[in-house]
Amino acid sequence: MGEYRTKSHWQLVWQQFKRHRLALLGGGILLLLYTLAAFAGFFSPYDPNFYTLSPVYRYAPPTPIHFRDPATGRLTRPFVYGLKKTLDLNTFVEKYTEDRTRRYPIRFFVRTPDHPYTIFKVFRSDLRLFGLGEKATAEGARLYLLGSDNFGRDLWSRMVYGAQVSLTIGILAVLVALILGLLLGGLSGFYQGTRIRLSLPLFARATWRYLKAGEARGPGRVLRVFGRGILLVLSLVFWLGLAAGLLYGLVVLTGYSGAGERVIEALLMVPAALWLLSRGLLVPFTFDPDDLVMRLVEILAAIPGLFLLVTLRSVFPSDIDPLMTFYIVVAILSLIGWGGLARTVRGMVLSLREMDYVTAAKALGVPEFLLILRHILPATASYTIVYASLAIPGFILAESGLSFIGFGITEPYTSWGLLLKAAQDGGFASFADRPWVLAPGFAIFLAVLTWNFVGDGLRDAFDPRRRR
Repeated sequence: MGEYRTKSHWQLVWQQFKRHRLALLGGGILLLLYTLAAFAGFFSPYDPNFYTLSPVYRYAPPTPIHFRDPATGRLTRPFVYGLKKTLDLNTFVEKYTEDRTRRYPIRFFVRTPDHPYTIFKVFRSDLRLFGLGEKATAEGARLYLLGSDNFGRDLWSRMVYGAQVSLTIGILAVLVALILGLLLGGLSGFYQGTRIRLSLPLFARATWRYLKAGEARGPGRVLRVFGRGILLVLSLVFWLGLAAGLLYGLVVLTGYSGAGERVIEALLMVPAALWLLSRGLLVPFTFDPDDLVMRLVEILAAIPGLFLLVTLRSVFPSDIDPLMTFYIVVAILSLIGWGGLARTVRGMVLSLREMDYVTAAKALGVPEFLLILRHILPATASYTIVYASLAIPGFILAESGLSFIGFGITEPYTSWGLLLKAAQDGGFASFADRPWVLAPGFAIFLAVLTWNFVGDGLRDAFDPRRRR
């Protein structure tokens, strides 16, 4: 008789996930989208910001690709014709027709030395999967798979490069939100009901006592001292920032400006800062970590998401470096997205901390911080993975909405939301005369739909009640 082998947890999850056909389809589409985004320069025939002043092909339609020789009717190498631009004197709208006097073959693995690109900001290359070549481009020939925008830039190239921002920003925002949600939710649940008493003199004396007595050699003592120091610094920064913000808002509302405003700021903020410093440094600060984290979560949940996004983004200058704008958007999305995860993780930790293995670990002297990181938080991995897969499409939509209203990614970078904003600026003609400019909206719909398919599949795979 053959030996019976039990399957591991992850093998059972994969077996159940494979039965979800839509999840597999969504995973395949996402793999394709992220491959296009990772190697955007290779899969795009042009640089995303490439355009010429003469000729200018504004809102040119998708270029027809021909596979048969018009003279013989036989299959031939794919080619395109040149573009001929005319002006309709009745509507004053530019129209494009094929100039059949010149044919331009589509070349594969073509070199574009005038328009190089980088892969992962490390490797430099000028090899592209397809294109017409530098000579044909100089002659005015264009290969627009999805048409062009108002500057004559290739929309397909801009969509592929925009995927780098729209798809990456969702993953980065989820990673930061996961770190914040797991850490704060775990600490909130584990230390629920614990009153922590902190002040700088008490903290300094306790640290010196540990070091002098030799009790700080173990990892538990060091982590405990380090953790309390972090809590002290965070509490001081929080209260100082809150007081400064309220006082500055009061000064702004009063309408003072110039030197008078500076004097009032000093008169109001200096005494308040001194009082807070004395309150935090000299008087012991007692608080419950659970109350502190949950009240912050409730404040974030009480503010409408879009209003909070716009408010936080408007704090920064509009002419800031575009690359810095990317990181700011990631930070803002993470800041408003960690609350729901922290609340759920807190509830799970409240039940997990009463488990027998946690009690045994405490009895064996396992440091509390290591107990949370190595034994309690890993037990929430199933929920965390499902949360991440379902939160990514929400962050993609949030970034697209932020860019659509002009508070997100800016030129020369591009994203799907920014491309939709350009289409919206064209008015009703974007729907009636040039519908190809709405292609970024379809890309957003496809990415969000496929991520939801994958999230549903993972939720069913991790649910033991659905396994067969």
